[in-house]
Amino acid sequence: MHFQCCSKNSAEEKNVSESYAFLRAISDPNRLKIICVLKGSPQCVCEIVPIIGISDKLVSHHLKQLKNLSLVNEKREGNFIRYSLNKKVLKEYKRKFNQIIK
Repeated sequence: MHFQCCSKNSAEEKNVSESYAFLRAISDPNRLKIICVLKGSPQCVCEIVPIIGISDKLVSHHLKQLKNLSLVNEKREGNFIRYSLNKKVLKEYKRKFNQIIK
């Protein structure tokens, strides 16, 4: 049996690669918790820390990983940076992943 999404040089190869990066990023439990927190409203690191229960440096690290995939946006408000979930990009990753598993 031949699967088009697994063929070399297929248009689906890009979807597989991007879906892999997405799944790898969200496979960390702390990142999933951060996504869960951000789906409610924008938050700064100091607000995420007590909810998740990890250090501010670790929250910042995870936010950077999510930001690298454009899953979170940041907006400076004075001395704080508020992070929000980029729902448009999240939907796009979900769409690409669903194409693979159809």
